[in-house]
Amino acid sequence: MREPFELLSDYIRIDTTNPPGDCRDAAELLCGVLREEGLSPVRFGATPTKPNVLCHVGGTEEPGLVLIHHMDVVPAHAQEWSVPPYSAEVRHGFLYGRGTLDTKGLGAAHWCAALRAAKAGILRRKLFLVANADEEVGGVEGADYFVRNLPFSLGRAYGMNEGGVGVRDVFGRGGKFFLLNLWEKGPVWLKLRAKGKAGHGSRPSEKDAPSRIARALARMAEFREPPRLTEPVREMLRVLHARGFVALDPDTLPGGPGDADALDELAKRFPEMDPLLRNTYAITTLSAGVKPNVIPSAAEATIDARIVPGEDPMAVAGRVQAMTADLDVTVEILFAEHPNGSPMGPLFKAMEEAVLSVHRDAVVLPYMSTGFTDSRFFRSIGIPTYGLMPLLLPREEYGKIHGVDERIPLAGIGEMTDILYALIARWNG
Repeated sequence: MREPFELLSDYIRIDTTNPPGDCRDAAELLCGVLREEGLSPVRFGATPTKPNVLCHVGGTEEPGLVLIHHMDVVPAHAQEWSVPPYSAEVRHGFLYGRGTLDTKGLGAAHWCAALRAAKAGILRRKLFLVANADEEVGGVEGADYFVRNLPFSLGRAYGMNEGGVGVRDVFGRGGKFFLLNLWEKGPVWLKLRAKGKAGHGSRPSEKDAPSRIARALARMAEFREPPRLTEPVREMLRVLHARGFVALDPDTLPGGPGDADALDELAKRFPEMDPLLRNTYAITTLSAGVKPNVIPSAAEATIDARIVPGEDPMAVAGRVQAMTADLDVTVEILFAEHPNGSPMGPLFKAMEEAVLSVHRDAVVLPYMSTGFTDSRFFRSIGIPTYGLMPLLLPREEYGKIHGVDERIPLAGIGEMTDILYALIARWNG
C-alpha cells in the first residue's frame, strides 16, 4: 500500500493546471492505486480530458461517508517560485508543489486513510472516494457533471471535502483552531460597463467611458456594508466565547442594527473575521483602450462580491447598479451562487473527536468559508457536506494556498492521514 508522502509526491508531479485542466494522468494514478488494492474505481466525465473518479471502498450500511477532493490546480508561474512548482521538492521540512494544499494533499490523505481502513476490516458503513476535475473554474465539467451522472447511487451519506483547515494563533493565545466548514458565502461576479465617444487624449471629458468606470470603482473600493451576525457565524462565536477566546457572547446580540458596533470591534481585534460579517466587494479586472493618446469608447471592470447567508445575488447586483446609476454604468451578473451550507450533524462530532485524537488541545470550530467549493453540488443532491483539510498550519503558511511556493509540512501529511483514519473509524462505531 502506498505511503501518503510517496503518493502525494507522484500526484504533484502531474501538471493538472486549469485551464486547460487535463486530469487524465492524475485520474489514472489514483485509479491505479485503488486497483492495486483489488478495488474497482469508475472513471467518467463530461469530456475525455476531465474525468472524475468514484470508488466504493467497502461497507454496506448507511449513512455512508464520501471523501471528496479535486484533481485540478490553479496556474503556477515558475519564475516566481523558489523551486519548480511541479517538482515535489523537499526543503526545510516541507514538500513544495502546486496542489500540496489545494487539494492533492487532502486527496492523498483520503486515499491512504481509506485503504488503511479497508485493510483493517473496520468498514461497516459505506465508504466512497471521489476525485473531481474542473473545480478551479467552477466545476461544471467536474462535480456538477458528477452528481448529475452518477453510475450508481451513493445512498444516504455525508460528505467531507475541502473548505477549512487547521491554523495556529488565528484567535490568539497560541491556540490550534481547526475551521470545519459547514457554510460557504455565495459568489456574485459582476461586470461593470460604460460606453461613450472615442476621442483624442488631449480633450478629456467627465463623460468619457474610462473616467466613469474609474469613479464607479472608486465608490466600490470604499464601500463597506454594516456587519451582521448570521447563524453560521453565531455558532462559531458560541464556541469561541465558551472557550474564552472572545469576550463577546453572540447570544446577547438581538440581531438588529444595534449589533454593528460590537461586531466592528470584534473584527478590529480579529481581522480574519471581518469578511464573515458582511458582503465584500473586490475589484478584480479593469479593461479600456489600446493607446495612450486615444480615449476609448468603452471601458469594463469586474467585481468579485461574496455574500453572506440571507442575501440574494439579484438584490446585491441591484444595489451596485443603484450606486453607479448616475454614472451611466451598466451592471451584469456573470456568475452567481447563493450561500449554501449543511446543518451541524453527527459528522461534525466524529470529525471533532478525530482531530482531538491527534491534537488534544485543539479547538474545532463550525466555520463559514469565504470561498466556495464543490460541496454545493453534493449538498444539492441531499448529501450534507462539510469541509476540512485536517492539517495544522502556522498562521503565516495559510496564505500560500493558491500562492507562490505552496507547500505542506512533511509531518502534517502523516498527521492528516491519521486524523482521517480516526474519522473513518469513529464513523464506523
